[in-house]
Amino acid sequence: MSAVPQTQPPAVPLRESVADRAAVDWFVDPGTGEPSFVSDPLDLDPVSLSPRAPGGDRGEAVSPLSLLLGGSGDGDLAWQDQALCAQTDPEAFFPEKGGSTREAKKVCSSCDVRSECLEYALSNDERFGIWGGLSERERRRLKKQAG
Repeated sequence: MSAVPQTQPPAVPLRESVADRAAVDWFVDPGTGEPSFVSDPLDLDPVSLSPRAPGGDRGEAVSPLSLLLGGSGDGDLAWQDQALCAQTDPEAFFPEKGGSTREAKKVCSSCDVRSECLEYALSNDERFGIWGGLSERERRRLKKQAG
């Protein structure tokens, strides 16, 4: 039996490892055909990326919930920074139809800003979710009684 000659594949230069790469990557922008450079995300300053009040002091952080609801971090929506729901799974506060609201209401029962939250929901006609410890149906009933 004759031996089959063993041939080795040609030497291929090794790609540089991630650690050896420069701190920037580049890509070609299809609109311009020119390479663009993107900074290494690990080198970004987290303070510069944290939400800030629109037009406010750069040192003043704003809660993401406040930004979502259109607040500026002060005034009427400042209570949201102390809201316990901001530290909890949001799905508990927006259950599917027929789902349990027990967990959300339990969180609301010990929240220091429950009344401000309920006031916000009532004045902004929030139709979904648990706000201030009340469901949409309970808030509607409360509005009818008050109104």
